[in-house]
Amino acid sequence: MTRLTTTADAADLRTSAAPRRRRADGARDGFGAAFVLMLPAIALYALFSLTPIVATIWISFTNSGGFNTEASFVGLDNYVRATEDPIIWQSLGRTFLWLGYHVVLAGGLGLALALAIGRLSRTRVFFRTAFFLPHLVSLAVVGVIWANIYDPFYGLINTALTQWGLASWAKGWLSDPLLVLFSVNVASSWQGFGLYMLLFIAGLQNIDHTLYEAAEIDGANAWQKLWNVTLPGLSEVMTFVLSLAMINGLKGFATVFVMTNGGPFYASEIITTYIYRLAFQAQDHGLAAVLCILMSVLAITITVTFNRWRARASA
Repeated sequence: MTRLTTTADAADLRTSAAPRRRRADGARDGFGAAFVLMLPAIALYALFSLTPIVATIWISFTNSGGFNTEASFVGLDNYVRATEDPIIWQSLGRTFLWLGYHVVLAGGLGLALALAIGRLSRTRVFFRTAFFLPHLVSLAVVGVIWANIYDPFYGLINTALTQWGLASWAKGWLSDPLLVLFSVNVASSWQGFGLYMLLFIAGLQNIDHTLYEAAEIDGANAWQKLWNVTLPGLSEVMTFVLSLAMINGLKGFATVFVMTNGGPFYASEIITTYIYRLAFQAQDHGLAAVLCILMSVLAITITVTFNRWRARASA
């Protein structure tokens, strides 16, 4: 009896093992086919993403002075020079200030406009299109437009202030060291808020309307509905928008380069413009590569830390 049972169990094992082997063989075949199909994408990613990263890390350990010069290994000298360069620390501080301006101005304006037009019925498409249009304009063109708006003699802002009897408020918006970074950031945020507005509008459309009806039955006013229903309903979108705004803020370059080139007296110099100045004007590729690595570490650290904090806060 025991022998029969053992034989039957062995047969059952063989019967059940066969489908598992077929599934395993199918999985291996599927993985092999997927890997072959992904090879072109992997090759392009390695060529255009991984290779520049590895090259940048290597250059940061050399005294590379240009594309036509020979570079030699200098160890950590460029990293030591980076800690001793006061302009780098000043640029780093302005980069964080630039990031804060962008998150508040572009993100805040995108949220405010989404709340204002998100529930419109007939004119929502018009306003949504009109407010998104600046996002289609390149940052270089935006820089040229706003440089003319800020012009101290015939610019739109100072001309309007003068005509309204507020000539004392007219400023050199791009020549005042205390105003220049904020002024340039306004131009950059004007170009970027449209995308954030669309994301917030999409988030508003996903909020259950019965929550608003329940809040109205409970006697909630507009502010209470905003605080207790709308903003919690937008928490996921808000996390994504803030992450995107921080990344875009760290990438700020074009508007600063076009409008002020980091001036006056480095007052609007941020890390990205200083990298350009080091790499293509001073031909100091080693130090520029160190700053590129610093920017990458900053972007990853800020984004990961913020998303983990948001995940814990919403848990």
